[in-house]
Amino acid sequence: MKVIRASLFYLFACFATVVLAGGCVITWPILPWHVRYRMFGQRYGRWLVRALDVLCGVKYEVIGAQNIPENADRLLVLSKHQSAWETLFLPGFLPRPMSFVYKQSLHWIPLLGWSLKSLPMVAVDRKKGASAYANFLRRGKEVVNRGWWIMLFPEGTRVAPGKRIRYKTGGVRFALACGCDVLPVALNSGHCWGRNQFVKNPGTITVSFGPVIKSEGKSVHQLNDEVENWIEGELARIEGKEAGRIEAS
Repeated sequence: MKVIRASLFYLFACFATVVLAGGCVITWPILPWHVRYRMFGQRYGRWLVRALDVLCGVKYEVIGAQNIPENADRLLVLSKHQSAWETLFLPGFLPRPMSFVYKQSLHWIPLLGWSLKSLPMVAVDRKKGASAYANFLRRGKEVVNRGWWIMLFPEGTRVAPGKRIRYKTGGVRFALACGCDVLPVALNSGHCWGRNQFVKNPGTITVSFGPVIKSEGKSVHQLNDEVENWIEGELARIEGKEAGRIEAS
């Protein structure tokens, strides 16, 4: 049954990609980016999160929504990364347009990659090493200066539940360079959608938004440690509270 449900979800995802990513590309010469982001980008994430709920039983609950500063002009969102789910959920839930920092090679993906390229986000070529970070800093400043928020996963990759790796410092270095405060996000999506996992496990994903962490006056390591300690501490609290709620696969 889970295979059937997952198959239906991916069929719907294909439909949503054709309609919404395709619409974003087709209207590229006509509509401004902020209209296309709202009309197609945010809607894409919301449709798929809703489809996961209806078709696969993957629900969610939010803690700390009051910590999201709707009027903040310079904000870096640093989130735990366990699955693809958060890449769909966060743009649709947060009030400001957001730019992910993503691999430039994604632009080669038909429709979805083309739609990313059509929006003024931050694509980096990781093969270029130090120059890739310089490009991220330059493009990221442009994004922040026009009022968008920046979205990063400080672990740098998806990390399975129960495992932990040291957070990279690129995100907090950017925050300090651009005068951005940090909104930390803890979540446990990996229980429902594991890495490279076709079937989806029914359950409730908990997303917790922490108090905004001020960057001013802090060193790179001070800020990074504060972000990591809050996210990992909150995740441990969530996992303790959520024990037994996620159905076994």
